[in-house]
Amino acid sequence: MILVFLVTAWLGYWAAYDSDVAWNKAWLIVTAVLLYYCLREQPKENLIWVSVILFCLGVGVSFYYFLTYDFISAPRRIDVVNNIGRWFMKIRPQTGWTSIHPNYVAGVVAVTMPFIFFPFLKFKEGNVHPPVLFYVFAATGLSATGLALVMATSRGVAMAILSGAGVWLLWRLIHLSGIKRRIQSRAVFPFLVLIYLLTVIATLYIGPAKSGSVFTDTYFYGTGSRAELFGRSMYLVLDYPIVGGGLGAFPGLYSQYLLNIPFFNVVNSHNLFLDVAIEQGLLGGLSLAILYVASLWVAADSIANRNSDRAFGWIVLFSLAVAIIHGMVDDYLYNGIGSILSLFLVGLAFNGNQVNKFVVRRLDFRTAGAIFLIWAAIVMVNLNLLRSIWYANLGAIQQAKVELKSFPDAGWAGYNIVSQLDEASSTLQMSLQFDPENRTANQRLGMIAMLRHEFESAVVFLEVAHLQAPGHRGIIKSLGYSYAWLGDLGNAELFLSQTPEAKEELDVYIWWWDAQGRKDLSEKASLILDVLNEASP
Repeated sequence: MILVFLVTAWLGYWAAYDSDVAWNKAWLIVTAVLLYYCLREQPKENLIWVSVILFCLGVGVSFYYFLTYDFISAPRRIDVVNNIGRWFMKIRPQTGWTSIHPNYVAGVVAVTMPFIFFPFLKFKEGNVHPPVLFYVFAATGLSATGLALVMATSRGVAMAILSGAGVWLLWRLIHLSGIKRRIQSRAVFPFLVLIYLLTVIATLYIGPAKSGSVFTDTYFYGTGSRAELFGRSMYLVLDYPIVGGGLGAFPGLYSQYLLNIPFFNVVNSHNLFLDVAIEQGLLGGLSLAILYVASLWVAADSIANRNSDRAFGWIVLFSLAVAIIHGMVDDYLYNGIGSILSLFLVGLAFNGNQVNKFVVRRLDFRTAGAIFLIWAAIVMVNLNLLRSIWYANLGAIQQAKVELKSFPDAGWAGYNIVSQLDEASSTLQMSLQFDPENRTANQRLGMIAMLRHEFESAVVFLEVAHLQAPGHRGIIKSLGYSYAWLGDLGNAELFLSQTPEAKEELDVYIWWWDAQGRKDLSEKASLILDVLNEASP
């Protein structure tokens, strides 16, 4: 799975519309893989130092937060926190450094802070009193990290920490209820941990993720909730299932093809595993998910095994639970420099070559052969569908490399890039030869037709795409504008009324079309704007 994750990362580099951003992220992922192997192969006697270093990382991030965050222009949810933060701002030195988002700070702190307890537990096991300086160091660090957690006011981290504590309560429940005595299997606890975390994730998206917004200002493009962002981002997974949309590509892809705007809107999907699937394809996303699930199993299994070091296992299991639950609402382990940390907990869970035992115990050649044959049969039965998906994926990459070449500084794509889209158009047409209803190909061909001012063709493509995905905001908006430029005011109102920002955009279009020498389209923009204003003043 590590190899799959690494290979798909380099495929993501090839697919990205911004090669500079993708190059940097690719090497961050390579570093994450090297860190994974480094931590996995550490001898047991080094784990104390590893724990101290990880704790220092959390402390360092906390102090960086105190030194850089602006509590005036971006206040947190609690007034007391803002007052403390503003006091810090008065006495701290002016660094000019870029601040880290509070949710990311809280996430890193939450998964690294628990490791400081491992040295104390080892000291206790050996009947050794820790040095006074170590007490001072730990107390100072815990104060800083604890304060950072409070001042970040991250609800996602709070829920993740409670979920991690719930794993321990689950362990206690198993023993108190006698389940473990009745079912003599080490698999009971790991299995229940997985079921428990899946339940938490489901609850998270049914409830809290639907409320609130990831945006602090007025948001024109929906509710701004994490659940809404997740649902929309799933369309990008389906656009790029084979090789992904490219490393670091989410901001441009989301703005251009989900919102149809030429500027930055959101940095990622706020979901660790979804972001990997979007940028590295389904194999990349599944590989990371499998690695985390396997890590959970191994860490829980090490606790169920009385002969293993339960103390370290508990710390790793708690941090994994926090990382997974928080990773469902914030992506700080695959965003920017945080990508280096994407696999460190996996490496710690598999420390001591447990990964080899885990794989050998649960997979043999016959099982692998059967799985291969099943998938081979599925591929053969759905060969045309897969060909269509491949060409749609490839064509979407080719189109994004043209349209998003200078994102977000290029503004609206215009007629001047039409000739550069011929290759993408041909590839997308190939997709329709194998599946005329492919949603990705129809949407992208519709958008290309709009750039060519072939609005009747655009409507044909976009209507097919709309039938496949009636809730796709990008398709709705493109279809609305296509009808507007054709003069079909009824259908234009039907679709554009679902996109509140259309009024402001139409006001600009009145001037823009006139500047392009298309007074006819300028007049149509004015007409549909009047219709929308009458419908909802």
